[in-house]
Formats: sequence, structure tokens, C-alpha cells
Amino acid sequence: MKNKFFRVLFPAAVLGLSIVLTAYAANSSNASETTTASESTVDSETSEASETSEAAEGADGEKKAAGEENASSDEWYSDRDMEQSPDTSDAQTIEVTDGQTLSITEEGTYILQGTASDCTVLVNAPEAKVQLILDNVTVTNTSSPVIYVLDADKCFVTTAEGSENALTVSGTFTEDTENDVKTDAVIFAKSDLTLNGTGTLTISSTDNGITSKDELTVTGGTYNITASGKGLESNDSTAICDGTFTIDAKEGMESTYVRIDGGTFEISASDDGINAAANSDKNNVQVEINGGPLSIKMGAGDTDGIDSNGDLTINGGNISIECNSPFDYDGTGTLNGGTVVVNGEEVTELTNQFGGGMGGMGKGGMGKEGMAPGGFGPGNQHPGDTDANSGSTDETDAESGSTDESAGKTDAGASNTDSGNQTFGKMEPGNRQKSDQGSNGTDAASGSTPTVGEATGGQGV
Repeated sequence: MKNKFFRVLFPAAVLGLSIVLTAYAANSSNASETTTASESTVDSETSEASETSEAAEGADGEKKAAGEENASSDEWYSDRDMEQSPDTSDAQTIEVTDGQTLSITEEGTYILQGTASDCTVLVNAPEAKVQLILDNVTVTNTSSPVIYVLDADKCFVTTAEGSENALTVSGTFTEDTENDVKTDAVIFAKSDLTLNGTGTLTISSTDNGITSKDELTVTGGTYNITASGKGLESNDSTAICDGTFTIDAKEGMESTYVRIDGGTFEISASDDGINAAANSDKNNVQVEINGGPLSIKMGAGDTDGIDSNGDLTINGGNISIECNSPFDYDGTGTLNGGTVVVNGEEVTELTNQFGGGMGGMGKGGMGKEGMAPGGFGPGNQHPGDTDANSGSTDETDAESGSTDESAGKTDAGASNTDSGNQTFGKMEPGNRQKSDQGSNGTDAASGSTPTVGEATGGQGV
């Protein structure tokens, strides 16, 4: 009886144990596969996130390392700043028209063409990047800027290849009372402003030639500027790496921080050739010259070739100055390299006309946003943005009443002889781009005629 029971029970036990072991092995295998799949997914997601981050970083085209130690001059100029021939496949074409304000309210690329008088291109596109391509455009105004950037993240003014462009303001600038802005330049921007391209731009002004109330960047183009005030002016910084400049003005250029990395300059001035003044608290006051042939010819009297209310640093370039006072600086004057010729004789140190600072040889300089001595290192950034010269925090004059968007609106690209105003770009929520890259496309590709922009939602691109 016992043997019979054992013969029946033992096979059943073995079978049960086998089933349990098989199930355990299967579960272990599934768990291993699940863990492996999970790890693979995490690794893949991490890799994709990293690649996406890198791609976004490259697409931004911003000054990626402007605040890093030993940042090179490349970090002063974004990829889009350096793009001399932008993509125009989705651009809208705007014909300038007599007596009209052409309002741009949307991010995108716009080609300006034609000849007109008393015509203002008004950019009012909050947080957007707008590119204006000058393609053989001639405008003469009496009292308002030809290009007036009231609100934008950044505006690019690009001269098309082989183009000849001429912008003039012949009378006294009037105030934009609606926005409490006193404009004073043929191209006037309350935003960052970049000038580039491969064409020629001739500016004639009864006050300033080109003004930015933030940063002014120039990476290409040919500029002939005649101005009763300043040729180039900005509050925060003026950074130039290329371009050809012929400037005849009271002051050639002025900013809190003037940085010249390259380009060719012929400056004739009756006050200062280059002036660094405390127009803003965002940078220390300094002139830094790293390259480019630079010729400065000053008028007689109390004039300075290069005047800095802070430091003056020359690291390179061929500089020729004809004047009574070549240098005037309140901080330290440093000559690290380059060739400096004053009234026909080469000099080996920076003499200070009024003895307010310290001159000599040695390393010096300052980078962006209050960078420390050394040329490219980080420093302290200070809040605020005031214009020490004007005594006001901003800004400007434009022809009053010229920004009315309700009258005489027409489609982009169409020739219009009617008087009134036009608006380009439809204001819609969202769809903003905050990097310098990838904003060439506009509503022009939507299949509908370029809209006369309604300001709905208060935001747009």
C-alpha cells in the first residue's frame, strides 16, 4: 500500500516542482527583459534629450559664452548676426510709399524696396526678432526716422547683395508723443540692433545716424554716414567685427562700451572720434580695439581722437589719428599690440591728454556685461539702463500720429499710392521665437495675402 501511494505521489510532486521552476524562470526572464528595455529607454531618452539640447543650443545662435572666462570675440556675435545673406524664401516684400507709416507687427523677414518721402517703417513686435532687408530702397523724411523700432526683441537691418540704399532725415526730429519717445536718428531702435549684409547704406541726418537704446552689433556691410550728431550710438555696447565705415559727424561713435574687432574705418569728427560714456549701467565704461584699420581725423579745438570716461585698451589693429589730442581716458590706458600712429609718428604708449588716468603697456581690457580686466573674463553686471548724456532713460522723437494702424492698410508687397498707414503681420498669441535663428518664415507662405495686422492678444511674432 505504501509503495503504491509513493509511486503515485512522487511523480505528481516532481511535475508540480517542474511547473513552479519553469514559471519562475519565465518570470525572471521577463523581468530581465523589462529591466533591460527600461534601461534602454532611459538611455535613449537621455541621449535624445542631450542631442535635442545641443541642437537647440546651436540653433539659438546666441552669444553662448559671452560671460565665460577667456571667451573669444566670436561669442560677441551670434550665428544670425554673422549671416550676411539670409534666407528670403518666406520673406514679405514691402514697397515704401509716400506719406505712410508701414507697421510691422510680426516676427519675420521683410524686404524693403522702392523710393518714397516721409515714409517710416515702424517695427512694433514685442519679443520678436524682425529682419529688414534693404534692397535698393531710398527714403527721405522731414522729421521722423526712416526705420523706427519701437518694440522688438531684436531687429536686423541687412543690406542686400549689390544694393545701394539711401536713408535721410532732413529736418528737425519730432516727438512720438503717443509713446513718449524722442527719436534722434535715421535708424532708431529701442531694442538690440544688428547691422549686416553685403550692400551699401548711405545715411544722412540732422541729428544721429544710427541709434540703439540697447546693444548695437555690426558684422558686415558698407556704411556712409553723415550726421550733425553721432554717427553710431548705443546705450549698452557697440561691437563691430567687420564692415566698411565712412563717418563724418560731430562724434564718430559713442556707447558705454565700444569694442572693435575688425572692419575698416575712416572717421572725421569735430568732437570725439570714438567716445565711451556712461549711457548704461550694464557695462563698464571702456573702449577696446582688437583689430581693423582705423583712421580718425579730428577738427581743431578741444577734440579727442579716442575719449573714454573709463579705460582705453588697444590690443591690435592699425590705428592712425590726426588731432591735437589723440587720447583722453579717466581710467587706465593700455597698449598691448597693434600699430598706433599719431600725427604721422608711431607711438609705443598711450599718452593721456588731460592726465586723468594711468597709461602704459600691459594686459587690459574688458568684456561684455561688465567683464573683468583681461579682455574676455566675466565681471559684474549692473541693473539699469540710463542715458547719462541725455539725462533721460530713453529716447526719442517720431512723427506724432504716424502709427495709426486703422487707415489706408494694404497688403504686403503691393504697390500703393494711397495716403495712410499700412500694417504688416497679424498679431496672434504664441508662436514667438526667442533665438536669433529660424525666424525667416512669415505669414507670407500661408497662402493668404500678407495681413494687415490687428493687435489682438497683445502678442505676436
